[in-house]
Amino acid sequence: MITLATIANAQRVRPSTTVIDKEKYAGPTKWSCIDKHYGYYFLSYAMPIPIEKSNKEIEGRSGKFRVGYIYRYKLAKPFDVGVQLNYLRQSTGMDYEIIGAIWPFYKSQKFSTIDHSVECGAFMRFNFGKSDFRHLGWHIDVGADYCYRFAKIIKTVCIYNNNLAHGKSKIKTREKDGLYRHDYGVFMRIGWNYIAFTCEYNFGYWDFNNYRRSPLMFGLQINMYTR
Repeated sequence: MITLATIANAQRVRPSTTVIDKEKYAGPTKWSCIDKHYGYYFLSYAMPIPIEKSNKEIEGRSGKFRVGYIYRYKLAKPFDVGVQLNYLRQSTGMDYEIIGAIWPFYKSQKFSTIDHSVECGAFMRFNFGKSDFRHLGWHIDVGADYCYRFAKIIKTVCIYNNNLAHGKSKIKTREKDGLYRHDYGVFMRIGWNYIAFTCEYNFGYWDFNNYRRSPLMFGLQINMYTR
């Protein structure tokens, strides 16, 4: 009797031979694209769009490069909230004519800065379906961010041309302290799985000899997570 009972119990609890595809059920883990908790790394680059006459940034020499981490928490199926933390490298390149009364021997000047900053932000995510265990699907993020600059490099190239000589001089300086250390703004991302298009508007003030950065920027983001 004991032997028969043991055999019957073993038959009852034997493991199933049917394997369920992870794509067919939600929440197989506590950390996936459709679970409450999920996070991933990202890379992005945004270029300024001039909207004022004082915006003289040169294409190819001006923009924002970011690398960081995004965490999002699912409130409901169509809504998430999230935060992000990233390193920001912003470059600004400008060409302008120097006032002859001040620098009579110089013809023009090329100016560029590289700002190194830490940036954090928070956002609300709206999901539009097509998401599963391995894919974020279509989504739109709307949020705000804050940026603190901890280092700044200034490069200046002066071109001179007069009766005595012609050529150029280069100056490179590094500032640990200075103006415009803080910036803040709002942003929107339209994403599909591993790619997102970004739009941001910044409210921080920045000025160099009446030349200002454009507050409006468009860019591309790459979401880095595994399937």
